[in-house]
Amino acid sequence: MPRNPTDRCQGSWEDLYGTTVSGNLPQHVTKDCLSDIIDLNTIHSGGLEWVGLKHFNFYHFKCPYSTEASLHYIRNIDRSSPNYWKLEELNQSELASHTSTSGIMIRYARGVKYGWLCVDPACPYFISTGRRYFYI
Repeated sequence: MPRNPTDRCQGSWEDLYGTTVSGNLPQHVTKDCLSDIIDLNTIHSGGLEWVGLKHFNFYHFKCPYSTEASLHYIRNIDRSSPNYWKLEELNQSELASHTSTSGIMIRYARGVKYGWLCVDPACPYFISTGRRYFYI
């Protein structure tokens, strides 16, 4: 495994590991390089100059408001609702393509609460509320 996450983007499997054996060993990189799918310029222009590629190197949790995600469930946090804390599925009309982040959220801490923050400026949750979607 390369020490630097971007090293895997710069060469083929054979060049990096010196093998052409098929079977359990992959012959090509199966995931996109983060530098190819993350548009930092758009994210920075949205007022998040502190966000860098290093923030995306954790487990890739996708925003439920993105069309790139496979699960579109959010928690109901309305305390007066009988479905309080129950997962609710979003309607297709509430989803949008996250072109700057491919739907990937960054690991983020709100005080002592660690979770995932959507930094894409095209997120429907951000557009409608003015706040970034945060998932614990």
